[in-house]
Amino acid sequence: MHNQTWSVEIVPINGTDDLREATRGADLEIVQLKPGKLQGSIRHFGIGDVGISTGVFSSETRVRGTMHRERVVLGTLLDSAGRSTQWWREIRPGDVGVFPPHAEIDVIHGGVTAYLVVSIPVAELESMLAGEEHLADPHFWNTKAVYHSDPLIGAAMLRRMARIMSGIEKKHTALSNHGADFLKRSIIECFLMGLVSGLPPASSQSYTGARLVSEAEDYIDASEGRPVHISELSSALKVSRRSLHRAFADTLGIGPAAYLRTRRLSAIQSALSRSDPATVSIGELAFEHGFPEAGRFAAYYRAHFGETPSQTSRSKAVSIRSLG
Repeated sequence: MHNQTWSVEIVPINGTDDLREATRGADLEIVQLKPGKLQGSIRHFGIGDVGISTGVFSSETRVRGTMHRERVVLGTLLDSAGRSTQWWREIRPGDVGVFPPHAEIDVIHGGVTAYLVVSIPVAELESMLAGEEHLADPHFWNTKAVYHSDPLIGAAMLRRMARIMSGIEKKHTALSNHGADFLKRSIIECFLMGLVSGLPPASSQSYTGARLVSEAEDYIDASEGRPVHISELSSALKVSRRSLHRAFADTLGIGPAAYLRTRRLSAIQSALSRSDPATVSIGELAFEHGFPEAGRFAAYYRAHFGETPSQTSRSKAVSIRSLG
């Protein structure tokens, strides 16, 4: 199985020049507004052709310039000690900014600030969201805007981002193409949580719930065990997330995200049951199947199967010894 390019770089911030490239590809002009030492750090992650940057810095700043010359950038504040504005309008942690290629930003940060941004080619973003009426429109991603998320949705988005980034920061080896694709979709999905709450309902094709669930299962079965993200399912079936959720809830009594998670857990259980425990890493297997945070994966696994992943693996080890 081929691996996608994986890179990690940590850049210390010891002045305004270190903030000019808040995300790889940016060209920003930074002015420190208050006296004091500007310090912090930025972590740049590369997953294939998608860039992720997360940083924290210590002082009030004015930021102007271009976020990326070729890609769409999605950004959010993770935390802010003071009032922050974008294009002179207040922004809060959990709000989502959309910055098309060459779009100019104009931000004021009022104190210690933490942020996360993702840069992604427009074509790749559109292909991920082909099932969404608004989000599949290229015009949407070529219009700069800030979407003010519902406070509860924004908080849930930030918690999910924190879990994913915690897993990424512990990852030191390359991902397979399938694992990388799922991870990229998971990160984009975090931003969409806040963004879509302000959009009107999308129309979709007229499907019965049972038929749509069957088509979804057929698509998952054809994936041959690789993790399938809800955005991929929506795109492949040309239906919105709302339609998927309604169909799964009406037909199976659970949402599509929970169903997909169950399928991924089952694939991991099957792999643990078939593999020699001496040659398989539970953590790597979980990461490849869309669970970047080990503790949360173990909780899901135990809740669903009534045993830990290690217990499943040890059962296989006992079977191997008994055969020997």
